[in-house]
Amino acid sequence: AIQDHDFNSFAELTMKDSDQFHAVCLDTHPPIFYLNDKSRNVIALVHELNRISIAQSGSYVAAYTFDAGPNPVIYSLERNMKEIVNMIATYFPLSSPFKDNFTVFRPGDLVGEMPLTPGFNSEVTTKFEVGALKDLIHTKIGEGPQVLGSAHTLLDETGMTKAGL
Repeated sequence: AIQDHDFNSFAELTMKDSDQFHAVCLDTHPPIFYLNDKSRNVIALVHELNRISIAQSGSYVAAYTFDAGPNPVIYSLERNMKEIVNMIATYFPLSSPFKDNFTVFRPGDLVGEMPLTPGFNSEVTTKFEVGALKDLIHTKIGEGPQVLGSAHTLLDETGMTKAGL
């Protein structure tokens, strides 16, 4: 799916893989609980957004997975990022302004207060209190791993933290 740039297949496989992993965790004895209420609500939001998109265009808008715990990682194509960030911020109001490093929003846009996608079932989950999510980070795929010189390290030659950090 990745090699073919097929986001629909990637989204479906990613979410199924994540769901199956967490199902196995719950099926152990004693069960392992990586997901929490916030995690499950993000899953519900992504599925609701995808429900609308699939009905309208036959394609996924977003995919979720979880990286070592209850913190969701949401994948999407760039064109859908504004809709997804706004949706997450609507249900998980941020305690500080969204750091829009990629200019997804226009000046004056109120992240989390803009209308949701038409047809979105606002009852799919409840809205959480301000700050229920510690942060919302938007990043892009980069150039991959790079070898950096010693000027970019956090430790000095002795293994101690560099002065001034």
